[in-house]
Amino acid sequence: MITLLQCEYRKTRRKYLFLTALGITAIQLCWALYGTHPEDTLEWGWMMYLYQFPLINAIILPLLSIVVSSHLADLEHKGVMLKSLAVITDKKHIYDAKLIYGLSIVLLCNLISWCVTILSGYLIGFSGAVPLRLYALYLLFTLTPTIVIYMLLHALALLFRNQAVTFFTGIIGTFIGLFSMFLPSVPLLRKLLPWGYYGALQFVGMFGWTKETRMKNVYFATTDIDWMAFGILITMGIACYLIGEKLFERKEV
Repeated sequence: MITLLQCEYRKTRRKYLFLTALGITAIQLCWALYGTHPEDTLEWGWMMYLYQFPLINAIILPLLSIVVSSHLADLEHKGVMLKSLAVITDKKHIYDAKLIYGLSIVLLCNLISWCVTILSGYLIGFSGAVPLRLYALYLLFTLTPTIVIYMLLHALALLFRNQAVTFFTGIIGTFIGLFSMFLPSVPLLRKLLPWGYYGALQFVGMFGWTKETRMKNVYFATTDIDWMAFGILITMGIACYLIGEKLFERKEV
């Protein structure tokens, strides 16, 4: 496995895959952190971040997963690398090595984004100490949907030579996930696909907004965490991994 991971690194060393992933992360952070913060918003700045970021994550993180998974698979599909690798090692090991390598890039970018988010709150001057428990939950509920989405896209990228399949699946899933976040009255919609779980696992809400007063009386508060949804998401992830790996082992390369 270590040898296969080293091979993945060598194959992508001059393809600037990690730099591309960092660039997408930089776009995410610039989008999320751009703007000024009036004095009256500093009081609830930490909670405001926890309310705003899931929506941005639901757009950018699936895109990051599409780029990384498609690029890693396309390197093999362009030549006969899959066939060559399958001669010297099990297909299962190939599948797992590429999954681990791709996920490591995506998760590292997630961790960088999380750290920069907290650092920006300190630099801006948000009131009070950072609520570490809430931000740890936020990290968990960001990483988990991203992992499941990546597992699904990883399987598609390796199973189909045409990477348009992976691209359009990711884009359609992202659109449905975003659509579900704007329909809180239909919670079931958020749980149909892994893209919807950025919203299903959101645990900070905005209250007090009216058309007349707008942000004047707004406040942010935690809501109940849907642990059942989290369990369903974990089950989806296990299913994506097992089914994808089994199909890849049966695939003619």
